[in-house]
Amino acid sequence: MSPARQAAAPRAIGFDLGETLLTYAGTPLNWAALYPDALARVAAACGAAPTPADLDRAIQRLRQANTRLHPRAREIRAEELFADLLADWGRPADAAETRRALEAFFGFFQRRMQPYPDTAPALAALRARGLRLGVLTDVPYGMPREFVERDLAGAGLTACLDTLLTSGEVGWRKPEPAGFHALAARLEADASTLWYVGNEEKDIRGALAAGLTAVLIDRDRQRPAWGQHHTVSDLRALPELVETTAAST
Repeated sequence: MSPARQAAAPRAIGFDLGETLLTYAGTPLNWAALYPDALARVAAACGAAPTPADLDRAIQRLRQANTRLHPRAREIRAEELFADLLADWGRPADAAETRRALEAFFGFFQRRMQPYPDTAPALAALRARGLRLGVLTDVPYGMPREFVERDLAGAGLTACLDTLLTSGEVGWRKPEPAGFHALAARLEADASTLWYVGNEEKDIRGALAAGLTAVLIDRDRQRPAWGQHHTVSDLRALPELVETTAAST
């Protein structure tokens, strides 16, 4: 598949988050193998004593919400998912208890977060060139925005970005174009002048469907051909790529 048009110089650049700007060390993209440990933390935080059968049902709920196993276009809400899980365990499903469950579950994975070494230098160089920068990310299990904000703050990236959009806010997951259109509006850029950088096929196909310039970050040099306009293996290549594109258009 080839790009539908030649890439234009960007006015703004959007980024995916996980495995693009930061990673979760030692954590697979599919969290299913880690459900028992994460649920043990939830049980401890909420004072619950789930039986093996309770845990099995909780694991099945999480598997159904796992987009690596069951892709979906519409986003769900983690608050509803975990309120149902707690109610099944015979625990109060009020806001405070649900919040404890969310903190325990997502905190289990967030403790492994670390930015890639090329992320901050690349973002700083792009901002120095006057580009507006933002993140559009699909969140796991309908995770609330504030957890994404914590990751960005922990990675030291908050000040580097002009906006953040999650699938929870948009209501749709990639590759649906709604999020990309919303990102363009937030960054005050036409689709034709917005680049989007991501590591997965859904990032590329969604950006192309929305009329953006698609840039693949291929850290492992696997060289997939998903129709992207550009491919880089290190984000620090982006500023030079921007300048080269501007000079040729």
